[in-house]
Amino acid sequence: MAGNQPLRGTTRRRFLTATGTGVGALALAGCSGGGNGDDGGSDEYERVSVGYGEQGSAMNEGRLDVGVGTYLNFQIAPGWLQDMMAQVDLRILGVPDDVLEDWEGDDRLLVQSFPGEELENAAYIPDEVHCPTFAYNFVTRNDLDYDTVYEFMTTLYENRDQLGEYSAVLERLENEEFWLENMYDGVPFHPAAADFYQENGLWSDEFERADEPDEQVGGSQDGEAQFRMRTSGSTTSAYAANQGMAAVVNENTDEVFVEAQTSPGTEANMGALNNEEAESVYIQNWSAQDVRDGNEPYDNLNFEMTQVMHFYDLPWFFCTANEGWETLADIESGSSISPTPSGSGTAPALEHALGYVFD
Repeated sequence: MAGNQPLRGTTRRRFLTATGTGVGALALAGCSGGGNGDDGGSDEYERVSVGYGEQGSAMNEGRLDVGVGTYLNFQIAPGWLQDMMAQVDLRILGVPDDVLEDWEGDDRLLVQSFPGEELENAAYIPDEVHCPTFAYNFVTRNDLDYDTVYEFMTTLYENRDQLGEYSAVLERLENEEFWLENMYDGVPFHPAAADFYQENGLWSDEFERADEPDEQVGGSQDGEAQFRMRTSGSTTSAYAANQGMAAVVNENTDEVFVEAQTSPGTEANMGALNNEEAESVYIQNWSAQDVRDGNEPYDNLNFEMTQVMHFYDLPWFFCTANEGWETLADIESGSSISPTPSGSGTAPALEHALGYVFD
């Protein structure tokens, strides 16, 4: 969405134009790469892989029974979703009570919802749309220079009213409470981030402050500290938003220089922290649990991961063009389903969630 400006004076719902279809649209919300998990499909359905911008045509051609949609930050409808609703009579599938209970009882899943009336132009949509949600947060090494982190956060916070001018994705960060939305359980905060939140009255006793490191990495070089931030590919909304954050900080301080960097995915992001090639990267809650627990491929990291701030939320729902289908329970055995394209960072969790439908 590079170059897209937020729509001022409109309702809570926003529209985000996809930067093309296929690969470009696939990575629209910065969710490509970093897949981790063993839920690769089911004997009950055919697992297919369809790019986001190709789902409407695939449904029209009978190649796809169930696809997915998203509602970025619970306020932005991506352009490819709008295109799908224009191509087919798109039906947003509700979640049966027993499946919803299973989702909410699963510690690996973050389940949130939004009123169906917020999404216009769907042929059918339930009153409340329940979604497996991915919380994208910025994390860093515990031993990253204290002053660098503190200066970055203070400058961004004091100038947060400028963020929405750069990207609609950043609008919610203008609200200070959003900075701590959906933080990760069991992952402590960088000491500088913890002090920053405490000093600004945002800290919660539920949070954990990481221990002070014996030695620090990074810091000032010739009077200006470097703060390299990695998100995703150059055509994604996440990268465009990251550029906006960098611009706001760089325009308002000479103490730290923020560089927005691209990345192919979560594994590369964590590798950049491990090799001190970046100061902060974004990750989502599904992968963060694997890092926290030391699961492969994150079992050989040489640092403790700490949290810095929330970035955005990415809720996903299942949808279809099949007439008469209203809930996930209506999905027939043998149906072709694309729970995001294979290899995307969100695929393992959505495949996992879909497994409850066929239990």
